[in-house]
Amino acid sequence: MVVVGVTSYFNWRDNALALRMTYVRKLSRLGAVPVVIPPDPSLDVGEVLERVDAVLLSGGGDVDPRFYGEEPRRGIGRVEPGRDELEIRLVREAFSRGKPLLAICRGIQVVNVALGGTLYQDIELEVPNAIKHRWIRGSEFEVPMWYPVHWVEIDTGSRLFRILGTRRLLVNSFHHQAVKRVAPALRPVAWAPDGVVEAVEAPHHPFFIGVQWHPEAMDDEYSWKLFQAFVDAAKR
Repeated sequence: MVVVGVTSYFNWRDNALALRMTYVRKLSRLGAVPVVIPPDPSLDVGEVLERVDAVLLSGGGDVDPRFYGEEPRRGIGRVEPGRDELEIRLVREAFSRGKPLLAICRGIQVVNVALGGTLYQDIELEVPNAIKHRWIRGSEFEVPMWYPVHWVEIDTGSRLFRILGTRRLLVNSFHHQAVKRVAPALRPVAWAPDGVVEAVEAPHHPFFIGVQWHPEAMDDEYSWKLFQAFVDAAKR
């Protein structure tokens, strides 16, 4: 039995944990057992990692800029510092232990910050000639979550390319922050047409990949390939 710990966020209004079912369904259909990791900074991440075979960092709000040495600027959205603190420690520990990790949307940003990188606090304000990356207004989606809106170019020398078997991929997009300075331990391996980093990986790690899009919400062959490779890595 493969157990995957999946991070979640806190719904302040309802005093409840929250996680989109798309993550759970994708993992379950591939035979993995998803276990929700609450956004509680008091958790012992070492104990958490002893009980799971792999970690999936789910999407969510913005990373607090103080974790990468900046003050909040115009364009920053909702932050959840307790979640940031937990996930940053979780990433660092998973990295040091060689534990398989897949990071999605906010997740790629957390991975980059945890390992020493920085973020664009708002792409529209900071990236010249940026394409539209955030296809959501407030809480309303402007397209179905599974709908691809732009291409990414994938490095043909990357693990991600070997998994997907394609150098160009159509992806969905629901973010306004992105990787800026890439962490030293990571390698950028996919880019949007405007140059924004869309995927990173740790070259010497068994499986440590972050993508800026939401493959859990898509039903194309490439999304399934990525999740299958992740679950397979968790079995080893």
